[in-house]
Amino acid sequence: MPATDRVSVTVIRVGLVALAGLLLWHAYHFAGAAVRAIGYPYEMDYGEGIVWFQTQQLLTGKAFGDIHHFPAVVFHYTPLFHFLSGLVAAMGIDGLAAGRIVSLVSTAAMVILIGAIVRYVIRQSDGSRRTANACAAIAGLALLIPFPVKMWAPLMRVDMLAFALALGGIYAGLRAIRQPAMIYLAALLFVLSVYSKQTMVAAPASVFLVLLLYWPRTALAGIATCLIVGSIALAGLAYATDGGFVRHIFLYNVNRIVLARVEQIGIVVFSHSFMIIAALVGVATTIPALRRFAVSRPESAPRDVAYAMLGCYFLLTTIMLLLVLKSGSSLNYFIEWFAVLAIFIGFAMRIAVERGFGAGRTGATKAGFAGELAVVALCAQAIYLAPNPYPVEYFQLRAPGLAKLAEMVRQAKGPVISDDMVVVVRAGRPVLWEPAIFNELAATGVWDEKPFIQMIDQHRFAMFIVYQGRGPHLFSLRFSPAVGAAIDRAYLPRQKLAGLTVYTPR
Repeated sequence: MPATDRVSVTVIRVGLVALAGLLLWHAYHFAGAAVRAIGYPYEMDYGEGIVWFQTQQLLTGKAFGDIHHFPAVVFHYTPLFHFLSGLVAAMGIDGLAAGRIVSLVSTAAMVILIGAIVRYVIRQSDGSRRTANACAAIAGLALLIPFPVKMWAPLMRVDMLAFALALGGIYAGLRAIRQPAMIYLAALLFVLSVYSKQTMVAAPASVFLVLLLYWPRTALAGIATCLIVGSIALAGLAYATDGGFVRHIFLYNVNRIVLARVEQIGIVVFSHSFMIIAALVGVATTIPALRRFAVSRPESAPRDVAYAMLGCYFLLTTIMLLLVLKSGSSLNYFIEWFAVLAIFIGFAMRIAVERGFGAGRTGATKAGFAGELAVVALCAQAIYLAPNPYPVEYFQLRAPGLAKLAEMVRQAKGPVISDDMVVVVRAGRPVLWEPAIFNELAATGVWDEKPFIQMIDQHRFAMFIVYQGRGPHLFSLRFSPAVGAAIDRAYLPRQKLAGLTVYTPR
């Protein structure tokens, strides 16, 4: 073996060992943060409180109601996550903890499914069992590196369940290339994903578009299954809610486009540059298969169809990043993209594992350098990003103030409007109105805020609890200028607790 090749192999071996340690380090801290999150009784994210209250409403038959009377609660998402959280809570578990458990179990399922996808595709393309297993483990654990995943996974939010179901559909769709009956399982999982979060279209589109070119009959069977099952569910929910489900999901769930949020895309992409480089090495390894599929299509080898399916998934999830431009969007819109990057990192690792430990299929120096690049880049990313976005101090510092705030809400003599809706539910009070979504509804003319402003002027609310912004006057992205001015006019800031300001009547 030439000296340059020996150096390359040594670098890859040392890098893979170091990478294994770094991945386990991130997984260890993630597990610790997850355990602490389940036991933490207060808000970790703005949206948790409304999802918790929506779950309560769903279980009591009050979901998807009239938004012109209190409690005025818009259901932003389809209800599968709420239903599963309610089932877990019915076992005697705290409602907030139940939702976080569903999210964390879904995250674990994502790790497993990413590994399963990588292992299946590598085995289908003549990779050894040892190589496939190693690449699968690296790909799955790589999902726990990006900070959007680590921040979102422990939250009572719908996203992780939706992504897990979508990845399950992708895995079943890959299996359907050789086993056509698997397309029915893929279709069912895709429908369940959409009924967890209605924007989950990239995964089914990837499977069905590629299968339409390769095996149209299988694709049409899957599409028909999605349409039939999805339509039955839609009709049932619309009937059970007197049309409320349709109104909430299609009419009330509105968001303006904020072009300034392009900056957030740039920040997240730049912060994960090393991980993206590693994934692009994996993308490069699939280009010959994509070229063969483009030429052959119906006569393509199943492995080429699989790579085409995943390449389409990568392209569509990249385009879907534009959803970050919606007002109210957050880091959750990057998570599915990072899951796809993790899959391609698994393919990049095949170069490194085969060159460093054995099989010799990628023994060329050029391929060896690609393997080195992927391993070093992923190690650099794991070192660059902190392993735990929720240190122990995060849970300890705000808890006393939030406990005091929950007691104030419990004893309030009238209705309470709060940015932190977890303290409202924790106090045993209903969430009457969610600031952010009604700001959007008012701005787009779907909801008239004038009666609400009159109630503020009449001191009909015992208190407002807001995340205070800049200056002496109330400032919150979650309140319209008119509502903010009315609160300033009729209420005074009396106390600050855990970063929140309590306003009571003048």
